[in-house]
Parts: sequence; structure tokens; C-alpha cells
Amino acid sequence: MDIRGRKMKKPPACVQCRKRKIGCDRVKPICGNCLKNGKTDCFFPDVPGQYVPSNSSLQNSAKYELARENAAELHHNPELASMEQIREYNTRLQLLNAQQHRTSPGPMETAQFIPRTVPTFENKPVSSANGSALHLNWVQGPAMFDIMTSPYTQEEVLLKEMDFCRSRLLELQEITGTKAGVNLSDDLGSNGSNSGGRDHSGRDQNGGDTPDYRRLQMSLRGEGFNVNEFRDLDPEFLDAKQVFDVFTVTNTDNLTDLNPLSDAPNCIFNVRFLTIRDEYLAQFYRRFNQVAKDNFNDLLTNWRQQRSKGPSHLKNDQSIRFPPRGVTQEIITKYLTTVTDTNSLIPILKPRELSTAVEQLFGREPIFSPNKLDLPQIATLGQVTVCLLLTYETLSSSVLIPLRDEQLTLFHQLRDWVPSLMTNLHLIRSEIDRRDSNSYSVNVLNFIAIWKYYQSVADTSDSDSADGDEDVHMARLLSLNHESKNQLHILLWNFIFKNYCWRHLFKGEIPSMVMGSEQNSATVIDPLLNNDFPLLTFQIDMLKYLQTKDSMVSLPKVLALRDLFKVKLNDQNKKCYTTAAIITSVVDSLIYRNAMLFINYYLLMQYEKLGDADTFADYYKEFLQLVQETLFYVFSNLANLKFAGYEFIFAKKSFLTLENICSMILGLYQRCYTLLAKNTGIVTDSTKAEGQQAEILVLLLKKILMLLQDYAKNRKAGSPLIFKLVCKLRTTLEYIAHCESSPMVTMNHVMEKRPISSSTTNAFELIDDSDLAKVVTKLRGISESLIKSDFYNQRKPYQPTNPQTIGLTAENFSDVFNSLYS
Repeated sequence: MDIRGRKMKKPPACVQCRKRKIGCDRVKPICGNCLKNGKTDCFFPDVPGQYVPSNSSLQNSAKYELARENAAELHHNPELASMEQIREYNTRLQLLNAQQHRTSPGPMETAQFIPRTVPTFENKPVSSANGSALHLNWVQGPAMFDIMTSPYTQEEVLLKEMDFCRSRLLELQEITGTKAGVNLSDDLGSNGSNSGGRDHSGRDQNGGDTPDYRRLQMSLRGEGFNVNEFRDLDPEFLDAKQVFDVFTVTNTDNLTDLNPLSDAPNCIFNVRFLTIRDEYLAQFYRRFNQVAKDNFNDLLTNWRQQRSKGPSHLKNDQSIRFPPRGVTQEIITKYLTTVTDTNSLIPILKPRELSTAVEQLFGREPIFSPNKLDLPQIATLGQVTVCLLLTYETLSSSVLIPLRDEQLTLFHQLRDWVPSLMTNLHLIRSEIDRRDSNSYSVNVLNFIAIWKYYQSVADTSDSDSADGDEDVHMARLLSLNHESKNQLHILLWNFIFKNYCWRHLFKGEIPSMVMGSEQNSATVIDPLLNNDFPLLTFQIDMLKYLQTKDSMVSLPKVLALRDLFKVKLNDQNKKCYTTAAIITSVVDSLIYRNAMLFINYYLLMQYEKLGDADTFADYYKEFLQLVQETLFYVFSNLANLKFAGYEFIFAKKSFLTLENICSMILGLYQRCYTLLAKNTGIVTDSTKAEGQQAEILVLLLKKILMLLQDYAKNRKAGSPLIFKLVCKLRTTLEYIAHCESSPMVTMNHVMEKRPISSSTTNAFELIDDSDLAKVVTKLRGISESLIKSDFYNQRKPYQPTNPQTIGLTAENFSDVFNSLYS
């Protein structure tokens, strides 16, 4: 029974009896069934019992009279009040539960408090227990209990409660000036008796720690394998080899050594997140930083200072400028003829209405002062700006749309206006932020939503720039996420919802602002979103599980989610019949492939960490197959005549996926080279195959570079994103040449100050020769599928120029650093 007259639920049966579905007598440490059958692994679920109200309770008048008598007695007996305070005081677990479940009281909920019966204790400084002279408000009376489930075992709860009560008693003793006759030693149950061959401290009769006691202490200190972090109580889940834990940063030095490369703890499908956790990939950035510091320290200092200032978009006259009225309308017409399914793909963009607005607003010289316009006019000019920029993106990203002389002249005019249009966006956004948020309307939100969409597809936008989610915030401010009547508003929210999910899911970030009915109760009337909704919901749930912070992640469940993701994508693809639906499917497929690349690479790291060479080899071959399919998928979509004019919708995600593939290939190469450097002078079949694998991995990087350069040459305008990716690939190849030109005696010659630790597992050292031969064969097949050897040998492949400095020179310093760190 509880001290407040409530009974506890019956404690749970042991896990073995629950699994066998038989009755358990709940005797600890080993129940009768397990003792009878010789099962020494008997243990009980790590969930304490829950308090439930008992059927018997005092009448309200009797309870009131009793409470009044107790209060009067405690008022005249401070020492008794102190001991009563210990009994009644809310514990940390109860307070934590109250914070989690009662963060905001309901509209009809009245405030509850503990009545004060000893007012002389109020605001008395106490410093003995907590080390600081804080003024505490000591109150007493009936303690308040919540029904809760704790992730701790009964033993852990007792230890935590004893620590808490011990500190409270020290404080009360100082307040009252009276010492209680209670032992305050650190031993749990010091007044108890020994039983079962163990003393009260958890030690056996010979003075040694029992296994349960050691596990408990390691759990409380956060050491070793903490089974209490598992939610699932299935015994099979308690195996350390079934835990997916590669998201933990094992080398905390990476957080400082790789600066300015920063961690992205909430974006798990990101190269920065991967690099911090993959020691082999981190070696590239560590070595690059060291070379830059040794040879270009002044340039590095200037680059850091410039980076801290940020880009400057402002111009002197602070005016919004557009091309002449006729040119602007002609560009909008070109957009309509190129992106014919724009009503389905971007339903909130109305080019024909914008053309009419241009006719009304534009004069002979369309120059506008932001502070002289009202918000609807500013929002309209913003939509016109985005429409012109989208026209530029669709024409420049496509290599399949020929332009005649007149059209080419129009395109060149538009290209020259792009810097001014980008400045327009900055001025319009600044003016909207300056206005009162109470004056925001759906028209303003429409511009914000289109602007955020442009940011997500334009390769001029930095993929790692901060995303303020301005569209979702404003939509929630206007309550569009709960709209149920106005179809135009619902359609706007559907568009915002899908774009918000896409840009966060691609990075492996949880789109938390639209999860659950509390955040999104609007209906779905957009046909494309209706097809996409189950897939988006699944991805959100998958990321929530992968990024869970209050429990460990099950490796079998990660594998099951990976397989289920493919099924969900296939189900979505079966619903695609129109051009707009197929384009949407391409975006979904790129998000899927990018996620699968990271998940498979993380699985390789996991099995490498476990030393499971056979499983590593199986998933390595699957990973290479995925790489081959993704490379083909990306380049074939960019050259697909069916998608001509629509490439801008998926081009940015395509190039970012290629960048992620190249980083993973570098991580694999680094493992090969580390093994070859370790076995310098030793020639075996294994080392020959390892050398062949390293050679083909480098060849893959060179062929990807060649394909990107060919695509860039066929574009009508240069792409900042492709330029950065090409620059990064060249730096990677320079780094490989730098490694291979160094003496291969030990990794200290290559990595100098921080070589890869000998304790770091290298799966290529454990993999079987037959599996390695299959991997080499698979890599050759990928290389041939990209570019045939005969054709490739006729071309002039990339040759390193400055391997000593990893390709860094005074002239390209900023470009190289921007390609790696921004």
C-alpha cells in the first residue's frame, strides 16, 4: 500500500515467464519457474509499478478534519514537521512527470499547490547541500502524485530517491537546527539486513561486486551497455550486437579538429553529420586543414573573417528593379510554354495573373521604392521576381531545349538581370519583416511559400544555409494548417506542407512543425500530395525512430524500416500516370535514394564496428549496387527528353546526391589506403585485390567528374552548385595523389599529428578474399556502366597538379574552401 492509502498494481512477471506465457510467482532474484528449469537469466522488466486509486477512501469531511488536525500539530512541532516534509516531498521523478504532462494547464484547470503550515521556514538560505545560498520556499502538506511509467528499475529508483531524500534532509537539518537520527551514508539500505549472500551495498560475502550490482552502477554512471535505455523488453533486443549506435560521436576531438566543418546533429543524411562520425572520412578534412594552416595561414584567416561577415545583398539605392514591361511579360510567357504543367506542380504560382499585374503596376521604367508600397503590392512584386528566376532556372538547367536567336537573346537578357532579381528578393523580404505581422495576409504568405520553393530548387542557394521555415510559421500564424472551408487556402497549405517535408526529409531532418493532428488538421485536396502523403508520413516516422534520444535503436528494426521504405516508394510510383505525378515521383525517388545511401553506409559502419566481416561484405555489395543505380538514375533523368524543362525541380537534389556519393567513395578509399599503408612491402592476393579496389574507387571519382564537366559544358549558363561539386572532386583527387605520393610505411607519414588509431576497426582487413574479389568485380561493372573504358581512354582524364598542397593555391583558395565548408 502507498502511504496515501492507494494500492499498487501487481508487479510485472519476469520476462522468461511472459515469453513462455505461464504464471510467475514474481520471486526475486529468480522466480520459481526459472529456478525449477535451471534458467539463470531470469530478470524482470525495467518498469516500476503504477499507482492506481483504491476503492476505499475517506469521506471529504473526514479528510478535511484530519488534514486540519495534522497541520495544527505540525505547526507546533517543527522537528516533526521536518520529518513529515521528507515523507510528503515531491520527488524528482514526480516533478519531471509533471513537467512533461502538465507543461500548460487546460482552460478549465485550476492551479494546485501545497498549503504552507510552517511559514517561519520561508526564504531561509540553505547552502550545505547544494553549495549555493539559495532562498528556498519550504512548504508542506499533502504531496501530489501522478500516475507515471519510469524508464528506471526498482533498484535505480530507490538509489535516486535516497540521494534526493538525503540532500533534502541535510537542508531541513540546517533550517531547523536539529539533527535527525538517520544514517546519511552513501550505502543503500544501511539499516537493512543481509540476505541471499549479499550485503546491503550489493557486494557478495567475499567482498566482490555481484553482476547485478556492477550492471546497476555502470548504468547509473552511463557506462557500458545500458539495457534500461531499451523500450522493447524482448530478451533478444538486449543483445549488444542488435543495437544500432553509429550515430554516437566516438571521437570528440573531431568536433574541434575539423573546424570550420561543423556537426549537424539533427540532419542525419548530411555529409557533415557523417564525417564527424566516420574516422576515415574525417582524416581527409583533418589533413586538409593541416596543409592549409601550414601553407596558407594568412589566407585562411582572411577566409574565416569574410565568412563570419556573411554575404552582402544590399545595393546603394535600395530600389526594386525589373526588366522593361514587355521583356518581363515575354519572360513570363516563356515560362508558361516551357513548364506546361505548372498548375499541377506549383499550383500557387499564377503566371497569367502576374502578367496582368505587370501590365497594371509597371511603368516606362519599372523601379519601385519598398517603403511606398502596401503589403499586397510588395507580395505581388515578389511573386513576379520568383517567376522570372524560375524561368531562368528552367532554361539554364536543361540541355535539351534549343533556343533560337531571338529566344537566346531573351535568355541572355534574363541572365544579366539575375543579380538584380536576387537583390529584389532580399529587399522584399526585409520590407515584409519590417511591417507589422498583424497585417500579414494570405497574399503575403503566397509569396513566402513560392520564395521558399525557389530556395529549395535553385542551385544558387546554399544547401547548408539556415532554414527559418518562414512559410510554415506564417501559415500557422494565419491558421492555414487547420483550414477546412476555403479551398484556395487549403491548396496553399498543401503546397507548403509538401515543400516543407521535402526540404527537411532530404537532409534527414524531422519536419516536426507539421507532425500530428495538433499541427496539421487541414484536408488534402492537392492530387499530387494525396498520392505522396503515405510516403511522407512513413519517412517522418522513420526519422523519428532513427533520431530517438531516450532509447537505443534496434538494428533489426533499422533493417526492416529500410526494406519497408522501398515498398512504400514502389506503392507511390504505381499511382503516377501524369507528367506532373512522374516529376513528383522523381523527387521522391531522389529523397529515397539519398536516404538509402546514408542508411546503407551507416550499416557498413555498424557491422565494421561489430567486426562482422561476412555481413559487412553482403551489405557492401548492396551498397555498391545502390550507388550504380543512383548514378544511372541521376544522369539519365538529366538527359531524359520527357523531362525537358522540368530538370530544375530535381536538379539540385541530384547534384547533392552525387556529392554525397563521392564523399562515401572517399571514405571507402581511405579504408583501402589505410590497409595498404599498414601492409607496405607485403604482397599477397589480398593486398593485390585491395590495391585494385582502391584503384577502381579512384577511377569512379574521375568518371563522375568527367560526366559533370560534360553536363556543365552543355548548359546555357554556369551552375554554382556544379562548380562547387567539381571543385570538391578535384580537391579529393589531389588529396588521393597526395596520399599515394607519400611514403607508405605508416599512417603517421600521411596523417602526421593525428593518424587513424590502431584500435579503429577496418572492415577491409577482415573481409574474406572471395568476397573482396566479388567486390572488385562489382566495382569494375559500375565503372564500365558510367563510361566505357575505350571511350574513357580516348579522353584526357583529370591529372593532379598540386598534390603537395592538396590542390590548394593562392588563386583558388576561396573556391576550394567554399566547396568544402559552405
